[in-house]
This record gives sequence, structure tokens and C-alpha cells, in this order.
Amino acid sequence: MKIINKIYFVKLVFILCVLFTIMNYSINVQADLVIKPLAIMVGNSAEEIIHQTGLSNADIVYEMNVEFPFTRLMAVFLNGYSTTIGPIRSSRYYFSRIAAEWSPIFAHCGGQILKDKRITNLDQMRYAYPYWRDNKIGGWINLFADTKKIREKSNKLGIPGKVNLENNFLNYRETRLAGGEIHKIAIKYNQKYSVSYKYDENNNVYYRLINNVLYKDSHTQKPLNVSNIIIQYVPVKKISGDKEGHLHIEVIGEGIAKVFYGGKYILAKWIKESKDHNTLFYDNTSELLRLNKGQVWIEIVPKETEVWIK
Repeated sequence: MKIINKIYFVKLVFILCVLFTIMNYSINVQADLVIKPLAIMVGNSAEEIIHQTGLSNADIVYEMNVEFPFTRLMAVFLNGYSTTIGPIRSSRYYFSRIAAEWSPIFAHCGGQILKDKRITNLDQMRYAYPYWRDNKIGGWINLFADTKKIREKSNKLGIPGKVNLENNFLNYRETRLAGGEIHKIAIKYNQKYSVSYKYDENNNVYYRLINNVLYKDSHTQKPLNVSNIIIQYVPVKKISGDKEGHLHIEVIGEGIAKVFYGGKYILAKWIKESKDHNTLFYDNTSELLRLNKGQVWIEIVPKETEVWIK
């Protein structure tokens, strides 16, 4: 009798252990699931800047050169807020290489053929909804969308609303550094376009300026509050024989990066081993870079770009 009871006890313990393992695994899997990010292409010509809206609510914004003398932005949203964003423009292959790191819903208006399975391609050239055009704005720069409606459209297409995402920016934005002595960073993209950031030590944020004019959202008239700025230096060259001036921007490889937060400056290193790997940033102790909580702007610039710090 005692032997039978002992056998039942051992079986019971075994079953409980299995159930605990399954429950614990399930919890861990759910903990890794995050709302599917959005990556949205935004025009940044002089004509478009005065109509830009929604960038303040993005979590991360990438800026890169397109055809001279323009840059273009890719705003990444990790939140589920409803935000009007635009003007939405076309993509380039080097933006999608970065976008793939987020396994996002990619909102854009043409520009390239997307082949990466990690990207949900919500091209306006294919899907009229959830985009609309503002008839008060002329030309090709009047395309807008709402982030909530982008997600709704994606759901109707059968795309899961959550994704198991690994990206160092999710877990390395916890520093509370402040009180640094660097109050202005200026980046000269070309003779017609420069970007600068002015540090407000009272609020521990940077304000973005375009050609020395304070940037404001066209709808709210509020300036951007940027907590972290990364200047990532990459090889850039013109594509031979391309009459439209398209560029080859190499975002795979490694190089230096200048990082600013809390008024401080760090010389860092970036590494992206292949198109299937995330871009990793390392500080001067070879540890993964930790940033202040808040918005991140990543300025991906040619190696020869002039930058002033004071």
C-alpha cells in the first residue's frame, strides 16, 4: 500500500512539474510578445517639412539621404496610440534594411520592391486605405495616414497584431543621465540642409532645428522633445549612371557613431553583421549602449559629414 501511494505521489509531483514548466514557458513567450511596430516613411524636403505631423509620437526616427539635396525619415512606432502621420513618401532599399530589424508594418508609397518576409508591406500603391490625401496641400506631398487605422487594416489582412521581437533598443533605454555640458549638435548634410539639436538642461531634452529654425509639428505647433541622438557614419556613394541621383548607402558592416543624451557625448561603435542581423551599438567599454528613456533620433550620415559640437 505504501509503495502504491509512493508511486502516485511521484506521478503527481511529475505532473505538477510539467504543468509548471508549461505555464512558465507560456508566460515567458507572452512576455516576449510586443505590439507589432510600425515603420512609416515621411518626406523631408523643405516643402514637406512645413506639413509634417506625428513625428513627436514616434519612438525612434531614422534620417538618411535620398536624392540630392534631400533626406527622408522613417518613423518607428512601438506604441498603440492613434497618430496622424505624414506626408508619407516612397522608400529606398536601405530604409527597408533597417525597417526589417523591427518586423514592422511598413507604410510607404512605392519606391521599392520588398522581399523581406519580416516586413508587412502596406504600400499605398497597392492599398488605398488607410491612406488619404489632404486636398489643401498641393502636389505629391499630401499623403497621410493614422497609425491606428494602419493597424486596423493590417488586422483585416490577417496579420498578427503582436510579434516576438528582439531589439536592443527595447531594453536599453533606462538611463537617467543629465547635466552634461554639450548644448548644441549641428549636422551639415549639404549646402542647402542642416540639422541641429539644442539641449534644454531643465527638461533634459533636445529640440530639433532645421537650418537653425526650431522645428514644430504642423498640427500641434509644438517642438519635438528628443531624448537621444545617434549620429551613425556609413559609406555612401552615388550609383553610377543613375540619372535621378539615387544613392548606395551601406548600412551593413561596422563603423563609428557619436551618441548624445543628457548633454553628454559618447563615441560609440555600430555593427550590423548582415541584412538579417540587427544594428547593435556599443559604448566605449564594449557594452551594449544604454540610452535615456524617450525619443531616439538616428542620423545615418556619410562618413565625410561635418558635425559640430559645443
